[in-house]
Amino acid sequence: MLSYDDFCINRKAAPGLDLKDFIRMVADLGIKYIELRNDITGKVDNSTILDDYQPEEIKDLLDEKGIQVVDINAQGNMDLVTKLDENITSLEEMIRIGRVLKVKNILFCPVRDENDSRTSEEKYQGAVNNMKAYSNLLKENDMSGLLEPLGFMDSSLRTPWQAQDVIKDAGVDNFTLVADNFHYYLANVTQKDFDTKIDPQMVGLVHLSSVINHKKRENLDDADRIMLDENDIMRADVHAKMFENSSYDGLYSFEPFSPELYKWDAKKAKKEIIHSINLINAN
Repeated sequence: MLSYDDFCINRKAAPGLDLKDFIRMVADLGIKYIELRNDITGKVDNSTILDDYQPEEIKDLLDEKGIQVVDINAQGNMDLVTKLDENITSLEEMIRIGRVLKVKNILFCPVRDENDSRTSEEKYQGAVNNMKAYSNLLKENDMSGLLEPLGFMDSSLRTPWQAQDVIKDAGVDNFTLVADNFHYYLANVTQKDFDTKIDPQMVGLVHLSSVINHKKRENLDDADRIMLDENDIMRADVHAKMFENSSYDGLYSFEPFSPELYKWDAKKAKKEIIHSINLINAN
């Protein structure tokens, strides 16, 4: 059974709350870890990570409430060589915030573009090449990286075993993987795949959400992701248990994406988080 110390709350679990109210809500639940985002307003913009508060102001509240920021999510297009300089500039912005808040990680995602004309080898080598640069910059700032493969059909890095190989071939020691049950579902990762292709010790964070509609797998998108639900077609609880029963010893973070969640107040968000944790532990 997982305890509240094993859980982390992504801001997407209560996206309508002001950052300070979000931190207070998490503290009220007795949870110690959060993920910040640079897309909480709907578009990627590093200036929105702290809701216009100064980093020192947020640091004081985090210290007061005993909350740790696990990562800032996310640097996209991580494998696009033509955007490496632009990505480094963005990464430097996130690192400046992260250093003040004592953030452990920056999260990286691959390209999503159905018109991406690169070959599979070019995509892979782009990820390997760029990761080396990201790793060096993070290491200079005593930080690490999280690489999240995205299971979408238009993603340039879909499976966890591909992502594992990127880290190995880049020869970096400060990157681990995000294992998101939504993206495992989209990429059709099976229990056999988990047992034979995935190294749980290379996983640094597990993401959880539910889908309750019955769209075709290839038609699902972020907006379909909600907090955990008994009618989940992806069985997020099974995903969590799979990692709980493995050598993985990290956190489990709730990362829904539905725009409906912007309507939630703190009371509703807390109720849904507690319900989600209970569903995992009921398995």
